[in-house]
Amino acid sequence: MINTFEITRQGDMEAALKKIRRASAARKEIEDDVLAIITDVYERRDDAVLEWTREYDGVLMEVEDLEVSRREVEAAWETLDEETREALRSAEGRIAAFARRSGLPADWEEEVSPGVTVGEVNRLLDPVGIYVPGGRFPYPSTVLMTGVPAREAGVKEILFSVPPDREGMSNNVTLAATLLVGNCRVFRMGGAQAIAAMALGTGTVPECRMVAGPGNVYVTCAKRLFSGYGYAKANVKTDLEAGPSEIAVYVDGSADVSFAVADVLAQLEHDPQAIAVMVSESADVLQSASGVLEGLSEGLDAGPGEEGTVNLVRCDSAQLAVSFLNRLAPEHLELMVEGASELVGEITAAGCVFVGPYSAVALGDYLAGPSHVLPTGGSAARLSGLSPRDFMRTMNVVSYTGEGFKGDAEVAGRLARLEGFEKHALSLDIRLRH
Repeated sequence: MINTFEITRQGDMEAALKKIRRASAARKEIEDDVLAIITDVYERRDDAVLEWTREYDGVLMEVEDLEVSRREVEAAWETLDEETREALRSAEGRIAAFARRSGLPADWEEEVSPGVTVGEVNRLLDPVGIYVPGGRFPYPSTVLMTGVPAREAGVKEILFSVPPDREGMSNNVTLAATLLVGNCRVFRMGGAQAIAAMALGTGTVPECRMVAGPGNVYVTCAKRLFSGYGYAKANVKTDLEAGPSEIAVYVDGSADVSFAVADVLAQLEHDPQAIAVMVSESADVLQSASGVLEGLSEGLDAGPGEEGTVNLVRCDSAQLAVSFLNRLAPEHLELMVEGASELVGEITAAGCVFVGPYSAVALGDYLAGPSHVLPTGGSAARLSGLSPRDFMRTMNVVSYTGEGFKGDAEVAGRLARLEGFEKHALSLDIRLRH
């Protein structure tokens, strides 16, 4: 399905954005369903996880089946051919190198006046639970794109949640990829019940301090409810709203339009609710893209991508196009226009920017180095992609000597009394008397 939009002024954008995002928005009934699952896991722990696994995945398991044994993980690695192993090693190396280069926050302290020292110290969020999507395809890339940044941050206990197939098994390639992350634990569970299990703990599944990883609308909704605003019974951090997938491509005819069309179809392969947008000032370029889109779609096997929607957006000017893209704040943004490198400076909201016609999103999905766990749903306007820094938290530190206290107590006391907090001021006055 193809939708077309005309943007001739700023006022045209709101209606277009609303229609484009409507397909991926979580419906109220989905949120209600997810909250019911979370509450059930909170109350019944392992039993609830097993029951919802039977309900949604069609798999009957016992408690002892939830965790994948180390022997099974090692056996999965042995089933791989050497080319597959080398491909996984190459990806792990690139991701690890990027994670190390992106850096971690450093502890610091500074004496801001005699006897007054302030600073920050950083602590790991440990253990960490990581969701790996299931469905029609395995996702070993997600294992590496999430687990390696956690490992490079220094996390000691990493848990992976991998949905079981209809036979109750986990994909061999996905299991094998966990070996490259390190000595991790793997659990057979998917959907909102998996997020709840890692956030709350179940007895078998440890309670995690952070839950990360992409997923469908149910997974994303569960993470949102645990973000600190919708479900207060968990003490957990979630990474970001990563899913369903999104791509926007800005084209001007300077590159082969089939590159852009192929990348759009690639993202729709993830999920029929994925957002796919092509933006141009040229009606001819978009018309050509529409023809290529129909031709490539006819040559592909039937799948979820054919159920998706491609949105073609023609803008009257480059200024309007860039403004529209920043308002859209897509997960993936490809710039296939002349002067793409210079244009990056004008992009203020995107999960990851791919510059030039050969910077395919698929390379970012698997090998380039940055994590492919990126903000979706417009949250790229305020959130960043997953990095080692996300697996840490920062504590402020304040240290006063007697000399430093005498220098600041009078001012702090005056400010306290301005706000009517007499006992705050008293807590300082008592010290001044000694």
